[in-house]
Amino acid sequence: MGFLDKLFGKEAEAKKEPLSKSFTENDNKGTRHDTLEIATAYWSARISSPKKDPFVMYTFDNEKDAREALLELSCIHVAEDSQKLVCSEVLIFGYYPIEQGKYEALVCGDDLTYELWQQAKESFAKHGGHRKNDLEPEKRAAPTAKAKAVKPGKVVFVREDRQQKHEATMIYRVHKAPDAASAKVFLEQNPVTRQFYYIVVETPEGNYCRDIQGIYKE
Repeated sequence: MGFLDKLFGKEAEAKKEPLSKSFTENDNKGTRHDTLEIATAYWSARISSPKKDPFVMYTFDNEKDAREALLELSCIHVAEDSQKLVCSEVLIFGYYPIEQGKYEALVCGDDLTYELWQQAKESFAKHGGHRKNDLEPEKRAAPTAKAKAVKPGKVVFVREDRQQKHEATMIYRVHKAPDAASAKVFLEQNPVTRQFYYIVVETPEGNYCRDIQGIYKE
């Protein structure tokens, strides 16, 4: 093969390689659990809830393994501006220190598909994780191309509620949307940067919310 053939051959190969997308904190659609306090509050509230979201939870001997196990998931990325993990799906995710220098990692939520649930179990085990618990999601049919192409509907502001909790004022901006897809798009476009401020979007498929930690489903 001549020099030009090699050159153009390399150029052709380079063109085939997809450009990797960069992510920032604003791209985070999930709720990040990065402290034991946040995780404990979530699981305490879950005990009394009749609805149990699917999840995968493993413990790791060190932070590096927990982080790398999550990064193998297709929806987990590193934010360039914060170097923290972000999620491109509406899920609860993250890792945090527990006792004796160990770490706990999880991925959880109503939108957790069976495929991602299985991927998480395999990745967590591959990186030396020890299974703590999990709940298998229902197998759902993949959305059709037609369903993916549907444009989001209009999201309408309804009211603002304020609740006093100790010395903090909790502000809830409540909206309505025709479906979950419209709610997610709206929340993605409206990041929250302050504590005790919540955007709530009510839909026939449940309420979707966003606070400083990210997007989640009630």
